[in-house]
Amino acid sequence: MENSKRMSRVDSEIQKSLAKIISKFDDAELSSALISIMKVETFADFSMSKIYVSVFGDEAKKNHIVAKLNDNKKSIRYDLAHSLKLRIVPDLMFVVDNMEEKTARLNKLFDQIEKELPKAQETDEIED
Repeated sequence: MENSKRMSRVDSEIQKSLAKIISKFDDAELSSALISIMKVETFADFSMSKIYVSVFGDEAKKNHIVAKLNDNKKSIRYDLAHSLKLRIVPDLMFVVDNMEEKTARLNKLFDQIEKELPKAQETDEIED
């Protein structure tokens, strides 16, 4: 239990630090893009942190920004090492966070079910 609390705190600190680092990064595209660090998952052995990134824009822009982050992960990790008080700084892997699309798709399905549900209930009442 204590280990998961510690990992949660580490993930939170990595998330905060990365947000600052990326916003001040020496790359015009990265510093001007609307990037949010949605979630960080660090492996228990600190070998890797998976960074879920949300980028405002179309799918091509999202993929381009995430690729650019992965291309610059060495210098981002270097800056992260200087901002955190960790003995081991994990390697970074940036991925596109598709939670917004998944949520929108689920909401659309729920709306569709809601529209069809009254029709199904009406036919059950007529048959009774």
